[in-house]
Amino acid sequence: MDKIKLTQWERKKYGAYLEHLRKYPDSYEYCVLPHYEDYMETAKTECVQMGDCYAVLMKQGDHYVLVAILFDVESEVTEILEWLDHTEVRCLTPTTETVIVRDASEILDEVKFKGQPLLLIVKGTQTFLIDPEDLNEVTEAYDQYNKINNTGLAEDVTLQTD
Repeated sequence: MDKIKLTQWERKKYGAYLEHLRKYPDSYEYCVLPHYEDYMETAKTECVQMGDCYAVLMKQGDHYVLVAILFDVESEVTEILEWLDHTEVRCLTPTTETVIVRDASEILDEVKFKGQPLLLIVKGTQTFLIDPEDLNEVTEAYDQYNKINNTGLAEDVTLQTD
């Protein structure tokens, strides 16, 4: 179990993120959908790099759902928590119509995976319009990186008590 020490202010600010953070031997995983392995039809995940992290997607019916975000194991937990507080990965439904992106201050990365727009944004108050037809389709580059995710290897990340 990975234990970290946070100030009282950090505990209040990042506590909700910490509840959904797990450590694997080679990465940290933030579960966007907590305990996703219990609810999804398959254990197979597909990972697409978005900036310095990976969007973890699982097929649900005819589309993909963002279930987690992976970070390098070398990352500091406090850096991950700060990243989660300011940044977001969004997996949108497949569309050919213009997409309205709300509550963002900047779009850091934008691609399509199997026809679905994936966005890496900095949280904010602005609105952006994106034409999905202009997004780079990255499916072929990532098809070889799908895997069965063994969540039994994960350890909770917990706060160190004083």
